[in-house]
Amino acid sequence: MVVVLKRNVAGLVIVFVGAAMVQLTTSGTYLRYVKPGMRWMLLAAGVVLIALAVTDVVVRSRQTHDHGLPRAAWLLLVPVFALLVVDPPALGADAAQRQSPVAAKPAKPAEPQGNAYWGDESHGPKPIAVRDYSVWAVWEKETMQGRSFQLTGFVTPAKNGVWYVTRIGLTCCVADGTAFMVEARGHAAPPKNQWIMVTGKWAEPTKRVDGDVAALTVDTVKPVTAPVNPYE
Repeated sequence: MVVVLKRNVAGLVIVFVGAAMVQLTTSGTYLRYVKPGMRWMLLAAGVVLIALAVTDVVVRSRQTHDHGLPRAAWLLLVPVFALLVVDPPALGADAAQRQSPVAAKPAKPAEPQGNAYWGDESHGPKPIAVRDYSVWAVWEKETMQGRSFQLTGFVTPAKNGVWYVTRIGLTCCVADGTAFMVEARGHAAPPKNQWIMVTGKWAEPTKRVDGDVAALTVDTVKPVTAPVNPYE
């Protein structure tokens, strides 16, 4: 009987783990953990876990005429229930502050291959991913000088009034999250973790011992709602 109870508890835990995966996937919350391309794999894995665990619990309960679980066993499900009801935040400024704002040199030439890439300045600031700007502003600065750009990210404060427009980039999941940061100049820092849209002109990168940091001379700062997918 003890063995059966343990198997039933394990089965119910797996059911709720599967349910949590399905809930996170269908609600879009999974984007705080992994890249969008993993959605269908997570959903399928959740459904399979639920089906297998329910089948195992039902079959073994019928074979042993088991009538339920002891109350203490349900406590094992508390952490799983938490996944269903707690809305965890995405990685933010705290994670970024533990990393260097220096963007690594790309293994191959950056995307822009001349001024024609940026288009006509008469159309206003060029929207660009923080991830791209943090690299191109350092390694392709000849094509970016004198141009205006628009970045969207969250605020990461540093020392002595310095602050950064930041996005976290994922290779696979949050475990490998990398902070991409652009130093914002000429404007007081908004609140930490505030999502903003900034416009401004390319600025000479900041020199550091470990490398150069992309910078932007800010013209405007506008608070915005965090995007559904906070990562780049």
